[in-house]
Amino acid sequence: MRLGIVSFHAAYNYGAALQCRCLKEVLGALGHEVHVLDYRPDYLTEPYRILKPYYLKKPLVALSLTWRFPGAWQRNNAFRAFEKTFSPVPMDTPVDAVFFGSDQIWNSRICRGLDPVFFGSAPQFIGTRNIAYAASDGNVPLHGVQEQVFRQYLKHFYRIGVREQSLQDRLHGYGIRSSLTLDPVLLAGRPVLDKLADYRRIGESYLVTYEAVDNPCVQQIAASLSSGRRVIPIAREPYSRGRNGYGPQDFVSLLRDADAVVTTSFHAVALSLLFHKEFYYAETGTPADDRIRNLLSLTGLQERMVAPGAPLPASRISFSGADEALGALCAQSMDFIKEALQ
Repeated sequence: MRLGIVSFHAAYNYGAALQCRCLKEVLGALGHEVHVLDYRPDYLTEPYRILKPYYLKKPLVALSLTWRFPGAWQRNNAFRAFEKTFSPVPMDTPVDAVFFGSDQIWNSRICRGLDPVFFGSAPQFIGTRNIAYAASDGNVPLHGVQEQVFRQYLKHFYRIGVREQSLQDRLHGYGIRSSLTLDPVLLAGRPVLDKLADYRRIGESYLVTYEAVDNPCVQQIAASLSSGRRVIPIAREPYSRGRNGYGPQDFVSLLRDADAVVTTSFHAVALSLLFHKEFYYAETGTPADDRIRNLLSLTGLQERMVAPGAPLPASRISFSGADEALGALCAQSMDFIKEALQ
């Protein structure tokens, strides 16, 4: 079959880029012709632009960021190169079925409302088989008319797979059937991720920090663990704290070779699980915690979610139980994909 993917591939965000590439790899391994449909709304690309229009009105802000410009430029170039590996095609490219997701494609804060394209309601998707895979709403509540629109949009899907238990429970309350499906990064696993890693070695012992949600506890935890080891902070945006020059493949490599990972990121936790890295998720008190709590509950590693001021887990991680749980979830998710394409 000719399959399309509509996701956040155009966002220069590590998780967004990796989940899209991994889903393409998984579907391609099943023998399908897979295309990433090139949907790039401004709300996805604007946050990652180095030169922003408002800098013209605030030259002092722009001047204060100039020292970070080379790293930001290097980072965005790495993302552009990685995006080319998707070989995106026009949105009107004929396909037999479309996978929407994964990622937070139904998050009304990210999408500035409910984007009908991510619900298969755009004209080009009429007559195709629309499948939601590991879709997430970021646990952002909907009310009134917006909730009614959400329920109506879901009728455009042939099958619905969601990433979080909380969303599945809500859809069940609507009388809408859905399946719990695994994020494509976890579904693709080590074979794909090892292929994506750039295989450059740091050559010394180190810890990695990555803040998808800003949290000072991340650096505090890392400092308490470092024991003189180097701490490598990875920035999520061109002008965030941390090193800016890393692309998606660097991100995979750095986490693969780290001694430990301290983060507020779902995908940093996912990679830590796959690479068997000691990791600590610093609780943020935001809706972002929900998807981490769900993943750690599924893998029996709830103690790796550290509340502010709480002591760190004393024992090292035993990954055997997590591997077994992820294996079962992978099998369920593959069954979902195969059934949806029958």
